[in-house]
Amino acid sequence: MASTPSEPKPYSTDPALFIYTSLTAGSSHIVTATSRLETILRANRVPFKAIDIAVDEKARMLWGRRAGKDASGRQRKLPGLVQEGFVLGDLVEIEEWNEYGELKQHVKIYYDEFTIPSISQAPPPQPPKPAAEPIPLMAPKAPEPLKTKSTTTTTPAAGATITLPIRSIAEEAAQKAKQVQLQALRDRVHSAKSQRDEKEKEKENAAPAPPPAGLQSPTSTGWKAPAAATIGSDLQSPTSTSWKPTDVDPPVKELHGSPIAAATKEEIEAVEKAEAIKEEEEESSEEEEKSSKEKAAEVKK
Repeated sequence: MASTPSEPKPYSTDPALFIYTSLTAGSSHIVTATSRLETILRANRVPFKAIDIAVDEKARMLWGRRAGKDASGRQRKLPGLVQEGFVLGDLVEIEEWNEYGELKQHVKIYYDEFTIPSISQAPPPQPPKPAAEPIPLMAPKAPEPLKTKSTTTTTPAAGATITLPIRSIAEEAAQKAKQVQLQALRDRVHSAKSQRDEKEKEKENAAPAPPPAGLQSPTSTGWKAPAAATIGSDLQSPTSTSWKPTDVDPPVKELHGSPIAAATKEEIEAVEKAEAIKEEEEESSEEEEKSSKEKAAEVKK
């Protein structure tokens, strides 16, 4: 009967190797560096655990208190390796150890139920190598005849289990970020559609516009003026070419408080006739003066 996994230990006493990172911060640099650090540990077959300090307050406090600087005085940056409560190094140091094959000299190999890979996938312990024995001298053997190659097919052993590839931490974080962006896009589209529907409903429920004021009757010459007509607009009759101007000044009927009487048509004609007579008399007098001058000039000749 399989035993249930034990509870996780505190970070200061847990002998497992931890990757401290912050994938939920949204920085592409941290996601790429975390994937690179995970690849290095998998290639060297070093089991590890992963912690996102953005959601773990104790891990965030431990990193801020003990991250410190490396041997060259450079400030360590996420992601980094932590074991038994001590910061071993960040990606720059781990890549240097990996380049010179010194990674396993700085970390401890430890498996449990929560490590990647877990203790059930740990390789079997290697037996100690026996002491070297002297090789006895033997007589040379006769050459064996050549054998023809035969095609053989290998079948997996009975009871062998096929392990599926484990998704990396960076891939899981990228998948979560895509889901969040997709949900935000859906919310924006839904809100825009609801606003458009509300505007269309408001247009449908709006009251119809009042008819234009100051229109002429199509069957007569009468005009129906509005209650408050606006000055400065001319309207044309729909059945004729006549216009009804509204910007013409009304006739003057008073001057300094005294009424002004309008002249009749007869009075206007009389005035015009009087002026015409005066003009003809002046023209006739001018012609007479001209003719007398011409006669005087002929007499002198």
